[in-house]
Amino acid sequence: MIDINILNDSKTSLLHDDGYIEELSTMVLDLKKFRSVKLSIILSNKEYVSKLKKQYFDVDVYTDVIAFNLEDKNDCLDGEIYISIEDVLENAKIYSTTFNLEFKRVLIHGILHLLGYKDSSDKEKKIMRNLENKYLFKFDKEVASVK
Repeated sequence: MIDINILNDSKTSLLHDDGYIEELSTMVLDLKKFRSVKLSIILSNKEYVSKLKKQYFDVDVYTDVIAFNLEDKNDCLDGEIYISIEDVLENAKIYSTTFNLEFKRVLIHGILHLLGYKDSSDKEKKIMRNLENKYLFKFDKEVASVK
């Protein structure tokens, strides 16, 4: 059973399609065959996500996404993903891409972290980037936009 909850706590004029976000998330989650998945996706703001990063990772930087794996059993997944909508907007401008594409990349990246993928080394970053690209180009629907 896959249970995905999406909470929009951002202060931006965000339009998002919960069904498409769930569909994309499920596609990525299928990389690992968990019997049960409970995932909360919290769309938040720059300050709050930064505060969580400092509090739980002891790193004082702005970040677009953080993920918390709350489950310690191997056959279940219980996690939370916090996405800074402001950082996704900034990244889209920096990388000359659409908000939708950058949002999907950040969401996929967060899910990959929950699945155990790391991005500390160049080799790990390359593996994650390849997986991100695989799902980005496999899932061409618009999941989010800003007014």
